[in-house]
Amino acid sequence: MRVCGLPQAWRGHGTWRILDTDFGCGQRFVALWQQWAHDPAAPRILHVAALATRLPQLSSLHDVLRAYPALADYADELTRQWFGWLPGFHRLSLHGGRLQLTLCIGPPQQMLRQLQFAADTVVLGMEAPEGTTPAPDAPWDIWGAKALARLCRRGTRMALTGVRPSPPMIDMLVQTGFTEPQAHAADTGADTPESEPAWSCEFQPRWQLNRTRTAAQPTPVAAEHCVVVGAGIAGAAVAEALARRGWKVTVLDAAPAPAAGASALPVGLLLPHVSRDDSARSQLSRAGARLTWQTVKRLCSAGTDFDNCGVAELAIDRVRRLPADWPPQGRSWSDDTLPPQVAQSLADSGAPTGQALWHAQGGWIRPQPLVKALLAHSGIHWQGDSQVHHISCVDRIWHLWAADGTPLAQAPHLVLANAGDAPRLVESAAEAVPGITRLAPLTGLRGQVSWALHHPLDAAAMPRFPVNGAGSVIAHVPHPSGTAWYAGATYENANAAPEGPAPAHAHNQAQMARLLPASQASLAPGFETGSVQCWQGTRWATGDRLPLAGRLHAGDQPGLWVSTAMGSRGLTYAVLCAELIAAQLGGEPAPLPHRLARLIAASRAR
Repeated sequence: MRVCGLPQAWRGHGTWRILDTDFGCGQRFVALWQQWAHDPAAPRILHVAALATRLPQLSSLHDVLRAYPALADYADELTRQWFGWLPGFHRLSLHGGRLQLTLCIGPPQQMLRQLQFAADTVVLGMEAPEGTTPAPDAPWDIWGAKALARLCRRGTRMALTGVRPSPPMIDMLVQTGFTEPQAHAADTGADTPESEPAWSCEFQPRWQLNRTRTAAQPTPVAAEHCVVVGAGIAGAAVAEALARRGWKVTVLDAAPAPAAGASALPVGLLLPHVSRDDSARSQLSRAGARLTWQTVKRLCSAGTDFDNCGVAELAIDRVRRLPADWPPQGRSWSDDTLPPQVAQSLADSGAPTGQALWHAQGGWIRPQPLVKALLAHSGIHWQGDSQVHHISCVDRIWHLWAADGTPLAQAPHLVLANAGDAPRLVESAAEAVPGITRLAPLTGLRGQVSWALHHPLDAAAMPRFPVNGAGSVIAHVPHPSGTAWYAGATYENANAAPEGPAPAHAHNQAQMARLLPASQASLAPGFETGSVQCWQGTRWATGDRLPLAGRLHAGDQPGLWVSTAMGSRGLTYAVLCAELIAAQLGGEPAPLPHRLARLIAASRAR
């Protein structure tokens, strides 16, 4: 990568953003990873967005990694995340979350149109095998060059590797704002796979750049101070995402301890949504599940705080079918063929297995340990018993006030992640600053979960993996007093007076009887004697059941952001929304294609 001016160019920067138009077999990326990891002056955060029409098999990737023994301690991070390469964007979090690899699988020009960031370095061309002659030209036309130029800032340096630029290609680059490529001698450094001659140029258009580039290139905000309101999983995820990037973050919550609202759920399911047309909701759920599992595995204890054991989904209230053309890559996410041991366990529980699905990338997570682990970052200051009554903005600084007028916090950036109370504070902000997008009121959905400690007989009668379909059943979850099972949850209007736990228990028991009849029979005595306990919480949702994430201000207005309305999929969406906000603040590659990011944008609630 010396032809791009690295590593000198990135020194002194907190973040560096690289666009590679050909991931190839991964050799160039792994070489760059090692160069960054062993440079004491390297940026804290490195983003690589790499295009690929297909990705190498894991065995081929292992061959590449073996050539870089200095990365052995981190290589497992990459191999564990190497699965499920359906078309679209896939975010991999490596090196303790400091190296973010966004793999964009599909036709290159289509993928470029879905990216929204300004690259500091661009690599154009093919990953040519060592010792081979460069290709006579690159497979790019004028529209591809324009798509590349859209993702460059003035001064972005581009390397052409594995290709030999022809006169038409040189003319095409100059037309789109790049300088004429200059040839460089072969680079045979030990930290790079490049051995062929290479060319480089810079994005230095002779014309004034127009404002239409603003949407594709959000202006990066330097890491500074941000206040996050809400210490559930949504707020904690935003706080950790920013703190990891060097921000100072203050988290306020009305409760005396974190995860006091819906995030106090004892245990929750994480599994992808499945639809026959592989809808946007299904694609969002996979992107969210991938990011959540990466975060949970990085911060929490396996077997105690989570178990990525897989989830069986049964056709009870509705039939979930895979797309007719579901490829092998998708079956590492969801499959309509059950593993033999799963099918046998379900049969022993009396479950109806017609049209059942197996989600290999599903499992259970305990939200409270996850929230606490997220908030444990040294850059985060937690402040409980801090109910925000109203907010104001003076000289582009947000001020947050208690009901008695006591100032609670202030910062130039504010993220509202306080679930159903967010619309009220947004209204307060809109009164302080013109141009703030108001949020429609959210719908509150009360949920009640039935649970109890296992006894030897019912423990043996229940599957070792969660079962979803009519509500859900999660068994064998570690508890301070043994192991426990959980069933539910109900969906009730939060505005209606609660009827107490008895109706909720009856509902959850009936749903369990539909899912796992034999298992439910073993639990019936506990319901009859009253030993089954109840947990209650309220989720908040939009009308389309998609979250709200992103900025609420227009143009150069002060920084007001929101991450809320996760509904019953907080474990799926919270980390995804946090990474999306952090990417927009930092001018980074987003973890989602633009077409999907728009569907959950907070500004859609105008």
